[in-house]
Amino acid sequence: MRFFLREIGQGPRAGRDLTREEGREAMSLILSQQATPAQAGGFLLVQRYKGESPEELIGFAEAVRSSAQTIAPKVEGLLDIGSPYDGRKKSIVVSPASALVVAAAGVPVVMHGEKRMGPKFGVPIGDVLEALGIDVDAEPDEVERSLEETALGFMRQSRFVPQVFALRELRTEIALRTCLSTVEKIYNLAGASYSLLGLSHLPYAEKMLAAASEMGFRRVMIVQGIEGNEDAPTSRPCRAFLWELGQKRELRIDPVEYGLQPATAEEMAGGDAAANARIAEAVLSGEPGGHRDLVLLNAGLRIWLAERAASIAEGIEKARAAIDSGAARAKLKRLSTKRG
Repeated sequence: MRFFLREIGQGPRAGRDLTREEGREAMSLILSQQATPAQAGGFLLVQRYKGESPEELIGFAEAVRSSAQTIAPKVEGLLDIGSPYDGRKKSIVVSPASALVVAAAGVPVVMHGEKRMGPKFGVPIGDVLEALGIDVDAEPDEVERSLEETALGFMRQSRFVPQVFALRELRTEIALRTCLSTVEKIYNLAGASYSLLGLSHLPYAEKMLAAASEMGFRRVMIVQGIEGNEDAPTSRPCRAFLWELGQKRELRIDPVEYGLQPATAEEMAGGDAAANARIAEAVLSGEPGGHRDLVLLNAGLRIWLAERAASIAEGIEKARAAIDSGAARAKLKRLSTKRG
């Protein structure tokens, strides 16, 4: 590990990026705890300030994948939602409701995360799913079966990647997002064909796309969404980047084009997990308004990304049909462990 620290840590002139193979070896030393906590923390911090190269990110992701429990559900066109594990603090969490609508529209969706993750310690998608009564602590074979039977599954990090989960305290002490936060979004433990990612800093889009494109996806979209997450807003246009079979293009997603109602500042403030779950339940029950249109836009984007619609507009109409027919509400009822 000392070799790798010297190679990356000698400043902008003498330091260098690691190769893909070196990145994989360095991360393997951290995951196996052959690197001391001081070495692991130093490596992650230097990488943050140096800026990870695409090749390094791929190597890191390969090391994590080799230590992980993967699954291979027998479904067609699985969509992976790469939501930040540390959640969000100021804004509504749209992904859980959107995932239920998308699953009801026939697109299998896998989500993943963990509880109480830093540095943000916000509301993650798993907490909202749990507040909806959905199991977020299932064993890998149970997640695989859920995807096959209900088109929705959640992979908890402590179940699937215990070696990364074991670094949680170290990451909390670092107090900054590291390369592991990126790897968690893209590591594709269920063999998905499609990936949706969120992004705060546009200069990072190119390297994230390059790394994600090596994880087995056929189509990847990065959205500069709400609070830098994967949820597109209706209150403003946002930028997105699509990678498909080696080709990249930029998109401008403007809700006005689809006749959607902009969410107000009050509607954008989602609150805690329980509050977000109540919003999701209301939308799935057919309640009109800004929250519904947020879910329609994001579900439509996901349906289009997964190639179940020829356009975003068509995806939105399929999402609308899944809600209005009661299919999305029925999907939640089937998945929920709530009683009463």
